[in-house]
Amino acid sequence: MSRAQAEGVIRTLVREIGQGVAARGRPASETLVAFMVKAVVLDPKNEFNVDRTLTRQDVRQLVEVCVDKLTEEGSPALDTIKMQVYFDMNYTSRREFLQEHQRVLMTRLGPAAREITETRARTQADLGELYQRMVDYVLLSSGVGSPGDVNTVREATAALQSVFPQPELGTFLSLSRKDKEQQLVELTAVVTGIRLFNKFLNKGGEGVDDREFTLLYRGYQMRKVSDFEYSQCF
Repeated sequence: MSRAQAEGVIRTLVREIGQGVAARGRPASETLVAFMVKAVVLDPKNEFNVDRTLTRQDVRQLVEVCVDKLTEEGSPALDTIKMQVYFDMNYTSRREFLQEHQRVLMTRLGPAAREITETRARTQADLGELYQRMVDYVLLSSGVGSPGDVNTVREATAALQSVFPQPELGTFLSLSRKDKEQQLVELTAVVTGIRLFNKFLNKGGEGVDDREFTLLYRGYQMRKVSDFEYSQCF
């Protein structure tokens, strides 16, 4: 069977199953029906041979089984498939969006990161310039505040100095490029966290928009809750 023929058979199956569940007063989306078809065919208990073409009897049986399962009341298996469909339709697109956003961000930050990781700073002036580049990178990477705002830069510099004093640049320069990049990521997270905490205490947070703060802080709270709930599963 060619791919086009296979797709035609699948469309026919989905349509027949959709009509069957609708006739029982339980209409279902084509996506949900397609997921159920896949689940039923791959379940060994249903004894469908995926290595051969389905016979007419196989098709009738598949339609009947899928319709029964899609209209079953209080079925944990059906609820699981519905959750999977919801996840794939919502979070896959979000994940792809975030991945694309991360790719664009890294493209834009690439030159700034290379200026830091490939520097040959030797004099005090060079080290001072390198440190300032790191502050700028942290602000650009976090997306919270502008490197062009004096107060924002001053606060970000103080936050960076509290966890990564300028004298530690010597150790930083001795690292491999990969380790330098990793440390930049970690410093960005820590410095951003400090600035958000200062905003929360009303003791700083220069350049942090109230809406940005609310979203980031709620995201942090949700992450803590999800981490706790995950830990309770084991």
